Amino acid sequence: MHRLKVRHPKTAAAHWLAKVRKPAGSALYGVQISYKGRRHRFPLETANREAAAEKARGIYLSLVAQGWQGALECYKPKAVIAAKAATIGAWAQCVKETAGLRLSTFTTYLQSLRQIAAEIEGIGDQPVLDELGKPKKDRKGRPVLQSRFDYRSGGRDAWIAKVDALPLTVLTDSAVQRWKLQYIARAGGSPEARRRAENSAATLLRCARSLFAPKTRKFASKELLLPDPLPFAGIELPQRGSTAYQSKVDAGKLINAARAELEGEPFKIFALGLLCGLRKREIDLLTWAQVDFDKSLIRIERTEFFTPKSEDSVGEVDIDSELLALLRGWKGQGKGAFVIQSSRPPRHETSRVNYRCEPHFETLYAWLRKQGVTARKPLHELRKELGALLASTQGIFAAQSVLRHAQISTTAAYYTDKKRRITAGLGSLLAPSAVNVIAGEFAEKDAPSGRKKFRRAG
Repeated sequence: MHRLKVRHPKTAAAHWLAKVRKPAGSALYGVQISYKGRRHRFPLETANREAAAEKARGIYLSLVAQGWQGALECYKPKAVIAAKAATIGAWAQCVKETAGLRLSTFTTYLQSLRQIAAEIEGIGDQPVLDELGKPKKDRKGRPVLQSRFDYRSGGRDAWIAKVDALPLTVLTDSAVQRWKLQYIARAGGSPEARRRAENSAATLLRCARSLFAPKTRKFASKELLLPDPLPFAGIELPQRGSTAYQSKVDAGKLINAARAELEGEPFKIFALGLLCGLRKREIDLLTWAQVDFDKSLIRIERTEFFTPKSEDSVGEVDIDSELLALLRGWKGQGKGAFVIQSSRPPRHETSRVNYRCEPHFETLYAWLRKQGVTARKPLHELRKELGALLASTQGIFAAQSVLRHAQISTTAAYYTDKKRRITAGLGSLLAPSAVNVIAGEFAEKDAPSGRKKFRRAG
C-alpha cells in the first residue's frame, strides 16, 4: 500500500523541513520564501535542520503579520538598507527596461499612473522660477504658473519631474479610493456625465495597475523596494456603464453618400472601415502583400510595419467582390507598399500613437460628422456598425469572426445592436374584428342596416 503524503500548513514548522537548504559550500541552512508575488532568500544561521525549519516558520508568520517591509527589517535588515525606496520615476524606468511592453502601451500606462498620483498629491501647474531659483510673481503679487500641458517652455517637464519624485507609498488604497470617488463626483449629477466619469476612472485605474502586474514585475530589479501591499491591489474598479453600441446611421445611405461625395484615400479608408471592419492602425499600415486577390480576402498579420493588437487580432477578413474590384483598380493606380497612400513614412516604436495617414483620417472624420456620425471615434463607429449588421443577419459568431475578438462576450458587450425588428408576431391577434374597443365603448355593427350602434362598456 502507498502511504498518503501528509501536507502540513505553512504555519507549521514541519512544512519548512523540506524547504530549508544548505547553499553550496555552506554549513548553514537558508530558505527561499515567496509571498504575494515577491520572493527573497533568508539566511537561517544554523546547521540544525529542525531549528532552521522553526526559524523559517517564524519568518513566514512575520510576513503574514507585518508584510515584506516588517519581515525584512526584522530578519534581513541589510537588504532593507541596500534597497532603494521606489519612486514613480524609478519604477517606471525599471519597467520600461525589463517588462518588454510596446512603447506606446507603456506610455499610456505611465500617463495614467502620473495623473492619479499627481491628483492625489495636488500637483498641478508649476511655479516659474527666476534666476535665483525663487518663484516669479506678477504685478499683483500672484505666483506665475507654468501649465503642466506646456511642452515648449518646460511646464510639462517640470510637472513630470515633480510627479516622478513621489514615492510609490503615496498610492495607498485609501488615497486611491478617495481619488476615485472625487474623480467621479466632479462629473456632477447628470447620469450620462457620471457614466462617462466612471468609465474614465476605470480605464485610468486599469492602466496604472498594469505597471504592477506579475508579468511586469517579473524581471524588475530587486533593489527597488515596492510597497506592500502593492499599489491598487485592494481597489475595486468602478462599475462600467453600458458600452453597447446603438446604431444611429443607415449603412446603405452612408455608402451611397460616400460614393457621391468622397474620393481618393478618405474613400478607401471608409470602405475598409465599414465593409471590412478594420481598425484604424490596421488600415493605416495595410500593405498590398496582405490583400489576397485570388482568395478575395485581407490578412491581418504581423508585418515589418505592423504589430497586431493581440494574437487574437490576427486573422483573415473576406472581401465582397465589388470591393475586390475596387482594390484591383487602386493597386493599379497606386505606388509603394501601402494600400493607403501617404507622404508620411511609418514610425516605429514611438512613445505616442501616430498614424502615417492622419490627414486622410481627419478628412474622413469631418465628412462622417456631417453625415450624423457624432461618436468620439467616427472610424471605429463604422466597425461597430458592421458588427451590428453581421450579428443581425448572420449571428453573433459571424460578427465575432470578422471583428476578430478573443471572446464572444466582447462582441456582445460592445459591438452589436439589433438591426432588424424583433417581435413574436402576436400583434396579428389584434387585427380588426366584429368588436372594436373605441375610447372605452364597444362598437357593434347593426347587421340589417349596416349602421353602427354604440353601447357603454360594462
